[in-house]
Amino acid sequence: MKRGPKPKLTNVIPMTGAGAPRGKGQSVAQAVTRMRPKKMPEDLRKEWDRVARLLAEPTVDRLKPRFVDTITEYCRATLRLRYLREAMPQLNTEIYRVEAGRNGTQIKQHPYVGQLHETWREWRTLVAMLGLSPADERNLNSWTG
Repeated sequence: MKRGPKPKLTNVIPMTGAGAPRGKGQSVAQAVTRMRPKKMPEDLRKEWDRVARLLAEPTVDRLKPRFVDTITEYCRATLRLRYLREAMPQLNTEIYRVEAGRNGTQIKQHPYVGQLHETWREWRTLVAMLGLSPADERNLNSWTG
């Protein structure tokens, strides 16, 4: 029973995974370091390395030069969310009361809460742009074929 020609070694694609060759002999770690913007603060650099490593994996393959600014902003938004959430437990409550002259007592939202919500909306938009949630990844894959 004939089953066709044997595969040629030049046609074999190596398995993908952490540290697998990427493009022209470039590893994931090399791609992350090469595309990282210069003069980043230490905390932003660590976040960049974490996120870029995920995006550089051959199965994801979204670490491209045209996405560097978007990835950097995603990292900034992630750090800002982290810092705002760390500050939140120090507040007694998310709202406070203000005795405002003729308007009487008003209940207001703490400014940190507003900043947290705005930063979360920005972060969520960037997540969608990079396809970092399962639904967003599925939507991106439908466009790329």
